[in-house]
Amino acid sequence: MRASARQEIDLKAIVQVTGDNEPWKEITPVTSISRNGAGFTLTQPCVVGRLIQLTMPLADELRAYDKGEKVYQVVGVVQFCNRGSVEGSDVYHIGVGFIGKTPPESHLADPAQGYRIIGMHPNGLWRVIESATEFTPRKSSRFWMSIPMTVSRLKGKLEKTAQKEDCLTQNISTAGVSVLCSLPVKPGERVKVASEEFRFYSVAIVRNRKERKNQLPTLHLEFVDQRFPTEKMFLADNRLEAEASGVSVVS
Repeated sequence: MRASARQEIDLKAIVQVTGDNEPWKEITPVTSISRNGAGFTLTQPCVVGRLIQLTMPLADELRAYDKGEKVYQVVGVVQFCNRGSVEGSDVYHIGVGFIGKTPPESHLADPAQGYRIIGMHPNGLWRVIESATEFTPRKSSRFWMSIPMTVSRLKGKLEKTAQKEDCLTQNISTAGVSVLCSLPVKPGERVKVASEEFRFYSVAIVRNRKERKNQLPTLHLEFVDQRFPTEKMFLADNRLEAEASGVSVVS
């Protein structure tokens, strides 16, 4: 997976929001865009996990369908909603992952239904399932996808690198990651993790190690001094590994 190049854009979208209250919409500038996600600012908050709809005159190379049409209509699942301030007024920075032209039937039956990402379709749009519970900010959402990551074992009080291995993630959140890794580390040990793709570097604590027959062990790592920028995954280009779309289990 490789992050899309950021460019100056002059694009506005009509954002339509439904949920617990009366439906509302707002025209807003899009601050970042790719085939599989977008970032923008609204004057009202959105619930993480809910679906919203964007309508905009998007360039064909950024569309997964409806190329050549005057406008592009796409449904997105809200991945973050961070409050900020502009000229003394509250605003909300929103990031969404695109899932397709129309919402699932469960959304039509219940606009307040929440969703979580479980992988990606070959066309670069995200796959979602219904969330059993409402999103809670205290728990980090996990994203099931393969990301190249380097794990380095630390040795001694000076934390000098003793061993290093290139790994692939099984799932990742802002707070931690599960990786397929053969390093002989035990729960409680500290390692260094690095993702060149996302310019992410952190010390992590090994929380669990699962041995698997005829397969690489799984290490469950908790980041100590940094939080992984999961929002950047929704601005990535369409070079995500196709195998991510085959993941169907979320715990």
